[in-house]
Amino acid sequence: MWEKSSSLRTVEKIGSGYEDTRNGVVLPTFLHTKWGLFPITVLVFSAVFLFSSTAPLEKSFAEELYASVFESISFTGPLDVFAHNLALSIIMMIPVVGFGFSIITSSTTGVAVSAVSTLRNLNPLSLAIGLLSTPSGILEFLAYGLASAQGLAGLFAMVEKRVKKELRGYVTTILIVGGLLLAAAFVETVLTIVPNI
Repeated sequence: MWEKSSSLRTVEKIGSGYEDTRNGVVLPTFLHTKWGLFPITVLVFSAVFLFSSTAPLEKSFAEELYASVFESISFTGPLDVFAHNLALSIIMMIPVVGFGFSIITSSTTGVAVSAVSTLRNLNPLSLAIGLLSTPSGILEFLAYGLASAQGLAGLFAMVEKRVKKELRGYVTTILIVGGLLLAAAFVETVLTIVPNI
């Protein structure tokens, strides 16, 4: 038997899956894994946030939204911020519903930015980009993107019947996401306190 060329193996890997002839194991395509989906989910999450931040709001509605949002997220310290964001991320990791939840979360956050910009006469897109480009914003969006990617990867794993192997991926994802969000929470707290000193 002739050995398969590297180009043929590459073609096989691009399909719905490919067989590792050495071990007889069918591996998922890269776009069915969290690392393949990660850049896509970060891009989608960011785009929805930026687009939602430009939604025009009536001043009365903006005032109501501002009051309700900031009352519900009155955190006392970085651990509160971390716990809240980690809870959101864990929901995002749920197959099927997780990605939809991440879109809703991103859009509602964007609308909240729109409310702030309306009340303070700021450019909403500039405000959204400014928040997104802060150290804590970057860390949080990376964490949410990875959590969403894991949720989609979990869905592919269910379809491709490799759930047990994907569960190990969930463990590493929770650890990575947790580390990113913990760092983001402390950075955000420090940046909030420093200007007031």
